[in-house]
Amino acid sequence: MSDQDQLQWEARAGRPAAVAAFAAGVLLLAGTFVLQSIFEDRPKVDSLPDFLLSVNDKPSTLIVSSILLAVSALCLIPVFYYLFRATLHRLPTFPRWFVYLILIGPIFYAASQVLGAVDRVDVAQTFADRASDVGKFCPAIEGKAGKECATDLLQDNVNPAGIGLSLAGTIATAFMFVMLPLRARRAGLMSQFMGILGVVAGALIVLKITPLVPEIIQAFWLGAMGALFLGNWPGGRGPAWETGTAEPWPGAAERRGLVPAGGGEASTNGAPPETPEPEPVPQRPSSRKRRKKRR
Repeated sequence: MSDQDQLQWEARAGRPAAVAAFAAGVLLLAGTFVLQSIFEDRPKVDSLPDFLLSVNDKPSTLIVSSILLAVSALCLIPVFYYLFRATLHRLPTFPRWFVYLILIGPIFYAASQVLGAVDRVDVAQTFADRASDVGKFCPAIEGKAGKECATDLLQDNVNPAGIGLSLAGTIATAFMFVMLPLRARRAGLMSQFMGILGVVAGALIVLKITPLVPEIIQAFWLGAMGALFLGNWPGGRGPAWETGTAEPWPGAAERRGLVPAGGGEASTNGAPPETPEPEPVPQRPSSRKRRKKRR
């Protein structure tokens, strides 16, 4: 495909990809906040038993949250595919098998969200009804015993298919968040900041160090990608979006015209630019007067 044909395709597919990016970010935040609304913070009840009791009280809320998160994950497919195809044209060495991860990762992740929610609803009902004698702490609910009972109950009701889908989908999706921004930055399709932010978002999908932070960073990155695909970028997009070839994303100093494009590190023939020699400074005649010798 020629550069002109590629640019025409990007112009046509840019708007749908941007809509998918915005939808993925909004649905991710919506599903996350709906999930957080389940917790009721019961006294004398640990967070895990409280979660199961809350799910038992509002099972439909958990199902809605999982559906929102699943649809958000599916919206990643056009976003990743658009960025992948734009990067592949400018970097032909980009591995083509990435396209399979673009499809597999979000689909597996979406399926695991729904299956996991259904399993948790069943476990929550068993826990709330005190209908289980798994382990030595059940059917306790309050205190440390309630926490241990909830843990044993969740471990006893593990769905191997759901665990496999969740693990494969999470790793594949996180891998896309890490590798695609790095390759796109090399192709000049995004700034260094957005490339690094994509890597951070992908790492937090797996680590989940703190609640809400991974989802907020991921949603922000997706919103920025939507603006980038539409061409609504502060200061304009990099020249690679206009030429169809890999060109460095201009830095802030280059955009302000403080340094030439490319940093002025090399001339057009590949040789380092010659440094002009400084002009000689004329020496001023000495203003000192010779003193007459005294006889």
